[in-house]
Amino acid sequence: MSSMSSIRQEQESTGMFEAPSSYPSSVADSAAMASTPTFEYYGFVVYLVSLASFIVYLLWAYLPDQALEALGITYYPDRYWAVALPAWWLMAVAFIFVFNIGMNMYNTPLLSSSDNITDPYSNLTDDIADARTFSYKKIGGIPPVCDIPISLVNECLYQ
Repeated sequence: MSSMSSIRQEQESTGMFEAPSSYPSSVADSAAMASTPTFEYYGFVVYLVSLASFIVYLLWAYLPDQALEALGITYYPDRYWAVALPAWWLMAVAFIFVFNIGMNMYNTPLLSSSDNITDPYSNLTDDIADARTFSYKKIGGIPPVCDIPISLVNECLYQ
């Protein structure tokens, strides 16, 4: 025990251990440190509501009609929907993935198209005429923000 107290005293003297004086001095400071953002509360409430609704769904799907009527629940959807709704959701998500991939493939230009090199939205500048002025215009400077022409890229890479 004495060795532990001597280690603690040594840590306090060297500044390795924070003394209680470093804690907040006022109630306002401690309240500011302990405040939790409201979106954390909202997230917790959404978690609880989704958990409760999933439990209700499972009870509705698996309990027999007599058990639900004994609980006082007399009006509920047909059990067909216990299987149909998850199947519809699964197919909707699969369709979204397939549709997204298809739209990306449809909107991508062919490999033989010149749109892969430049398009109407390209930001070409006349300031970059050749590779020598692009590379050595200002040493340590940043070149202008623009699309580099493919001829300049080929000149820099393959010369």
